[in-house]
Amino acid sequence: MATTPQSPQTVPAARTDKLLTIEAARGIAALLVAFFHGAHVVELAQPGRGAPFGGFFSFGHAGVPFFFVLSGYIIYYIHHADLDRPGRLGSFAWKRVTRIYPLYLIVMVLITAKTWFAGTFAWDYWVKSVLLLPQSQLPMLVQSWTLVHEMLFYALFGLAIWRVRLSRWVLLAWAILFCAARVVDLPLPAGLFGDTVKTLASPYNLLFILGMGVAWVLRHRTVTFPRLLALAGGLAFLATGLVEDTGLYKSMAEHGLLPVLLYGVSSAFIIIGLVAAETAGTLRMGRIGALLGALSYPLYLTHGIAISITVDVARKLHYAGSGALLLTGAVAVACVAALAVHRCVEKPVAKWLRNVWARRGAAPAFT
Repeated sequence: MATTPQSPQTVPAARTDKLLTIEAARGIAALLVAFFHGAHVVELAQPGRGAPFGGFFSFGHAGVPFFFVLSGYIIYYIHHADLDRPGRLGSFAWKRVTRIYPLYLIVMVLITAKTWFAGTFAWDYWVKSVLLLPQSQLPMLVQSWTLVHEMLFYALFGLAIWRVRLSRWVLLAWAILFCAARVVDLPLPAGLFGDTVKTLASPYNLLFILGMGVAWVLRHRTVTFPRLLALAGGLAFLATGLVEDTGLYKSMAEHGLLPVLLYGVSSAFIIIGLVAAETAGTLRMGRIGALLGALSYPLYLTHGIAISITVDVARKLHYAGSGALLLTGAVAVACVAALAVHRCVEKPVAKWLRNVWARRGAAPAFT
């Protein structure tokens, strides 16, 4: 996933070795999101008993900004040498699309079948959800709204690979749009154009830029006391979450700029500290890091299905115990299911796609 930073003179165009501390952090972020959604499912299944763990995981959606900052870091670090080199655009697009879509489409088959048999299927809604197009409502697979932002980021970065000067003008236009959206309520037409503008004006997009800044810092600057920096970032991230749990500021789920930036900056410190520490050999992560990294994406996509089934089974068995225990068990089931999906589906498909690209002459590294 992440590449090992070196000095600017020796950094290759792309690397494929993974930093296990980052893999572990990505897995923990996915677990936060799973606990966040799972807490809502359990609370609905046990009305009147309140949220599990006293509502502690109300800030669990904060795993999303970590993903966005990490994505910006990875894409810029791996592909910075591709900027303004149009010949690299095809390889970039192939790697990004095949990283996101194969497993997503497989999960969408299940979601589509569910809505079809429930009688709530709508073609226009389905097409927008499958293609990850911006829309005014959440997509069929609720958590895939984040993939809409990812795909827009990939498109803008791809533009920089094709024509870097043009991308600078686009970035300037985006900056003007973002600032305007903070000052006035933009009158936008209904439909794809208006939904796209609203998505581009979201503060979440700042996190990708922040991640690219992280990559620049790690390539050009020496980080002192990296473990302390990672710890400070982790504590700041947790403190932001605990403050949100109290309801003192508008939650990130409502697109509040302040919490988005607080989670984003904290995530940036975590990533800089972890990457610098592991690169320097002062921080190591065992197999658990690789395991957490492997289950992160399938867990993110499938946890809703696994948790809902587990809680529903518990309800039919007349479970009346602790909501916290039920939530923990449901997330554990989701993790086992995600690991099975990774080994039996995601990994074989990724290998097959590498072979497909290899037959074209050069196999890209999947990150």
